Amino acid sequence: MLFKKRKAALALGSGGAKGMAHVGALAALEEAGIRFQAVSGTSIGSIVGALYAKGYSARDILELLRRLDLKSMALSVLAAGSAAPVRAAIDEILDESDFSSLRLPFAAVATDADSGEEVVLRTGNVALAALASSAMPPVLRGVEIGGRTLVDGAFVNAVPGDVAHALGGDFVLGIALSPAAVYEETEFVTRGGEHVFSRQRGIGACDYLLVPDLSAYAATDVLSVSVIYDIGYECAVRHMGEIRAAMRAKRVKV
Repeated sequence: MLFKKRKAALALGSGGAKGMAHVGALAALEEAGIRFQAVSGTSIGSIVGALYAKGYSARDILELLRRLDLKSMALSVLAAGSAAPVRAAIDEILDESDFSSLRLPFAAVATDADSGEEVVLRTGNVALAALASSAMPPVLRGVEIGGRTLVDGAFVNAVPGDVAHALGGDFVLGIALSPAAVYEETEFVTRGGEHVFSRQRGIGACDYLLVPDLSAYAATDVLSVSVIYDIGYECAVRHMGEIRAAMRAKRVKV
């Protein structure tokens, strides 16, 4: 009898510039020989996740994000009044990839601007999906996909562990860039002015949750990304034994 190999998946959370902690954590996990077979992401987590699903190593992702120059990109968005500069930059580093061309199953989470519903993106242009997942009004306007206007997924599922399970993950490692309590209940105001409240289920669906201490930093701290990277790396190293034990408990090969 053949047994299906059990898979490890990632759920990368939202947090703007704090997302560099994702890259640091991935570097530590790679050094420990831990690989993942699927990845979901919200906001900056969707950008890092898309790059990981494309096949880039943590070191590659670090260099690519440094090349993007987040500070200059933010200024470009403000000057242009649109997200076009971001779309072009992400499309370039992803080689204009479609989801079907990625090496790993990947999903990006966004929010429907009119209904406040969660939208899981798994088809089409990856850069456009990541941009929709990261579109935080008024800095980034909503992105039109499939006749819907989509904005940042953090409003409904900031650490999409449930989505990572749906991608086939038997064990899901979540990385939250803010304390879990922040996501117990979130509020989104639709374009029509309706207040939609959500108790986010994704973060509780993670089998192990890594939470780097980024309390001293904001999502806009683009000048602190090197320090934030180190915090993510050191957090993963410190908890590596627990991560391995959690994977073994789910019978996922370490």
